[in-house]
Amino acid sequence: MRIALAVRGFSHVRRILGLAFGDEAIVECDASDIIDVAREVDDIVPIMTRIPEAALAGGRVKLIQQYGVGLEIVDLDAATRAGILVANVPSVGSGNAESVAELAVSLMMMLGRQIPLALERFRERRFSGPMGRALWGSTVVILGYGGIGEEIARRLGGFGARLIVVSRRGPTSDRARDTSVKIDRHVSAAQTLEVVREADYLVVAGPATPDNIGMVDARMLGAIKAGAFLVNIARGQVVDYAALLIALDSGRLAGAALDVFWQEPFDPEDALFRYNVIATPHVGGVTEESLNGIGAAVVQNIERLFRGDLPDNCVNAGVWPRIRQEVLGEQ
Repeated sequence: MRIALAVRGFSHVRRILGLAFGDEAIVECDASDIIDVAREVDDIVPIMTRIPEAALAGGRVKLIQQYGVGLEIVDLDAATRAGILVANVPSVGSGNAESVAELAVSLMMMLGRQIPLALERFRERRFSGPMGRALWGSTVVILGYGGIGEEIARRLGGFGARLIVVSRRGPTSDRARDTSVKIDRHVSAAQTLEVVREADYLVVAGPATPDNIGMVDARMLGAIKAGAFLVNIARGQVVDYAALLIALDSGRLAGAALDVFWQEPFDPEDALFRYNVIATPHVGGVTEESLNGIGAAVVQNIERLFRGDLPDNCVNAGVWPRIRQEVLGEQ
């Protein structure tokens, strides 16, 4: 068995996979050589590398196993046509959602308390300011109340903030909720413009599904409470770049904190950084706890496949009968 780790330099992830399957089984690659490497491996772990259709047809790949949740970089239709299973790892319980939620709260506090400016003041030996804004007493709107959104709300519960959460169908959704997480209001996506008018912080936590691309647009940012902050720990494409730039330039937004971008890596000289924008390089889920937790699930799923069991969290499980028959030799 050979596994393509479609990113270079993730030594911690390579070590986890190497300990499970042998270091010689792991092939590191990136977008420049994924098509060639895909012909020689049984599994692809894409991380952040887009997997094109050309990498899927006519090879021996049986499983694309994401090292986390996001599957927007995988051509699911092409994988299904090629008879390749696609699976991910749920964010909650693996350490991923928990780690991303911690970063979201950290970024909110950095914006509100003006931590970058405070550090600058210290270096200048100035001990007068800046004036900060507390999370206590603020209104936080969490846009996207899935696993990560729920973990953000859980952590904000002790800050004395008012929490409004937005999900596609609101509280009528059939998704199981943790009732121990205390929120003040749960609304559907149809009420988003109504509640963002109350937001001191708008936290974007929705996935980059086709319906969500550009969801945070000029209309939404035009409706937001003047002087609010935006925090995006979801995917860059959920926020309309031009609308964000206009909202910052007009002063409608007092600042933004971004861990995800429209292209990655992102230009540090971009016009966004003329304003009060804090940027981190997509590290929301990059903690030892998260990588270890996700790694354990990834290893388990690959092992499941090769002992003849359907991997967990497959998004195209209809492919499985073909895999069993053609690849595992079962009738």
